[in-house]
Amino acid sequence: MRRIDKGLLFSLVLGAVLRLLPLWEWSRRACIRDECTYRELAAGLARGDGMEGTRGWLWAPGYPSVIAAHAEVFGWINSVKYTQVAVATLTIWLLWRFTRAHFGARAATIAACLYALNPTHIFYASSLWSECFYTALLFGTVNAIGWARGEAPGAASDPHAGRWQRGVVVGALLGACVLFRGVATYLLPCALLAILWGRWRIAKAWRTGLAAVVAAAVVVAPYSAYATQKFGAFVVSDRTLGQMMWLGNNDYQPVTFDFGNGVLSDKLFDRIQATGRPHCAYQADPVRQDACELAAGVAWIQRHPAEFLKRMPLRVSQMLTPHSLLTRNLRTGRWHGLPEWFDELLIGAVAVFSFTVLVGGTVGLFARGRGWYAVAAVVVVGYHVAAIACLAGLSRYRVPLEPLWMVFAGGLLADPRGAWTGLRLSPWRFFGMLVVTGILLALMLRFLPAGWRGWRTW
Repeated sequence: MRRIDKGLLFSLVLGAVLRLLPLWEWSRRACIRDECTYRELAAGLARGDGMEGTRGWLWAPGYPSVIAAHAEVFGWINSVKYTQVAVATLTIWLLWRFTRAHFGARAATIAACLYALNPTHIFYASSLWSECFYTALLFGTVNAIGWARGEAPGAASDPHAGRWQRGVVVGALLGACVLFRGVATYLLPCALLAILWGRWRIAKAWRTGLAAVVAAAVVVAPYSAYATQKFGAFVVSDRTLGQMMWLGNNDYQPVTFDFGNGVLSDKLFDRIQATGRPHCAYQADPVRQDACELAAGVAWIQRHPAEFLKRMPLRVSQMLTPHSLLTRNLRTGRWHGLPEWFDELLIGAVAVFSFTVLVGGTVGLFARGRGWYAVAAVVVVGYHVAAIACLAGLSRYRVPLEPLWMVFAGGLLADPRGAWTGLRLSPWRFFGMLVVTGILLALMLRFLPAGWRGWRTW
């Protein structure tokens, strides 16, 4: 019997334990913002009301449905958090396995630990947010693409490697991503590019891509048909684009909800709203409400094209702030009972992990990134960043993207000398690394001081 790798075992056990501890200590803490909305939506599903609009938003159904199922089966909404611990543990294993195939066992252990010990990811696994599931589904989709291409661990001797049927798994996972978060609706071209990269003239690759498209449509179609019929207008998964437009393309600066660079109180939020374009007149139909907000947002951009472009770096900085919603919870006392020094240690650790993953991953990408995975990681992350640049930024939007960069960070930290040699031998990679890393640092550093009271930016 094959022994489990010690590095993998360490990251799996410690990752699971660190996610269980907050559940045992703070399992009954009150919900906050989106957590409360998820509870409301899940309760409606459990009553048989189906998906409903909430304050003008129509959210994706995936996570509320999972919560509702746990409430039905276990009689306790928070039981979903224990499933999230299991999902996070699965993600650790996927990350270790995938990184080992690309950069070796040492890199795999480092990448797995970057996820397992990461305070931000620990926080989301023990909270009522969709990040834990979406992270696993998104990274699982990328893993499945490698498997479908016949380039996953163990695939070299697999006689079924590259068969089109494996595209069905890619499409099913991608469809699940769409049902958990509407932004994934437009990820299909990214997946197809990764499937076909370097294989443009191979018919089997095109069949795999077609299978992925069909499978994604089959997974999403039942809910899309249901929501379209219920709300009287076409719905794929969610209808929240108009609300995001209202938050990020308005007379006030783009609104976010992180500590130090966002809005924490309802009173302050009301004050800010009063200075901008008001909401469309409330309609019971969330699809019409969203369409109205979207049209108003587009009109604002047409009137203020220079301001729209000027705000793009701000929105991305809001997304790339090295802090997270854990910082907000610690600063506002929601994780009570911890010594003040431990709060400060955690807040510092959040920032350190963020810089290690994002900056280390970027350097590692240029130094060691090759082939289809480098392309897939860049287009998936680039697509999400571009969407945020046009709408509104929040630190939690980058969380599901981080494992894609942890692979490269693991490759860098496992062999920094080899990475340096690779950069030195390729001037264009070295120059690209300097430029991109410089831009990334400028965007991340903007709100670094926000984690400590009295500061907002440099």
